[in-house]
Amino acid sequence: MGKHMNVVIFASDSKHLSYLNNIITVASNNNLNIFAMICHDTRLKHPLHHKNRYEMLTNCSESEITFSETLGVNLPFKPDWLILSRERWEPETSIIKEFKQKFKCKIAMVEPNSAMINGVNNFLETKSKNQFADKIDVWFDHSEFIKNQRKLLGFKGKNIIVVGNPKYDSNLNIDTQSIDKLKQYYNVDPNKKQVLFFTAINKFRHKLFDEFKKFKNKHPEYQYFVKPYPGEPYDPLTKNDYFPKFFIEGVTPVLEETHIWGMFNICNIHIGSLGSVLYSSFFLDKEIHDFSKEIGLQDNLESNQDILDSKGGGEEDLNMWLRVFNLKLKDFKDLTSKDKMLPMIKNNDIIWKYLKDNVYYRKNILKLYDEFNDNQSSKRIIDFIKNN
Repeated sequence: MGKHMNVVIFASDSKHLSYLNNIITVASNNNLNIFAMICHDTRLKHPLHHKNRYEMLTNCSESEITFSETLGVNLPFKPDWLILSRERWEPETSIIKEFKQKFKCKIAMVEPNSAMINGVNNFLETKSKNQFADKIDVWFDHSEFIKNQRKLLGFKGKNIIVVGNPKYDSNLNIDTQSIDKLKQYYNVDPNKKQVLFFTAINKFRHKLFDEFKKFKNKHPEYQYFVKPYPGEPYDPLTKNDYFPKFFIEGVTPVLEETHIWGMFNICNIHIGSLGSVLYSSFFLDKEIHDFSKEIGLQDNLESNQDILDSKGGGEEDLNMWLRVFNLKLKDFKDLTSKDKMLPMIKNNDIIWKYLKDNVYYRKNILKLYDEFNDNQSSKRIIDFIKNN
């Protein structure tokens, strides 16, 4: 029998752990040597500054000690593979660099976002992502459609393997006892329908809230919960909407990332706009109210005007992109011109067609999100790792 593969798995917060937790389980049951360093906190923690917030899991003895400077811990082996789901920011950028240079380790990136809608912002994010493409040995993506959308945007990742989305392999399987605890924690009223609203953190945020308020005013008989965009409650620009209490009366925020899996199941009606988070709503066959059209999400995706006007901040900030790519304004305008963008957004029409009747086209939408929808994504990932 050959040498067992040595695999390190790293997650810097609970969001990214949700993509990797089932991979850890499957890997441990497949004769791989595993060391997982994972953070359960909703807010990201750096391993060198918050080591006490990390849990270390391994299935092998420390027969060989290898110190990782970027993780700040001893590894029980010299790693063959590093698996993570974040590559463009610290601490992951430094961790990838160390594992690649010091350990000559292969890097596997589990794509965290269902990048279904192409537009100027997605193109710029992809261009930024391309700066790291040569450091990643394999990209695990959700569907052929999403893979092709990334290619239209110019993604340079060489080895893209469609496996589905491992985030949903097991996280939606909540036992009755956990559901009951959540119902008690959130004071779920058994005599009402529960509504779960998904926010956004882009230029459509306020319009989406306006649509939600209209729905709530029309249906005062329901009980309402809100799932914030990751990091939104702690962002200086938006935290006042959540603390000391949520700014819309009669709405309860779900702030703990791990609580959302049970709330997906508990809530009968799901409200938001097209994004990664809506996959669970389609998969669980919930009543969905999608406001993508009402808020203008489908409009002017080929236009760079919002970025030129610097509306929205964050990844719609012109100065940030000029700095990231070391571009002059003239070059930026040329890079994101309408003529260059139109071929990149041609497949968006497929999505808008399906969303017009999200009940009739539900199976089609699910396949756009996840090629398989069979809870076997983690197994496909580990099968690839074992054979490479």
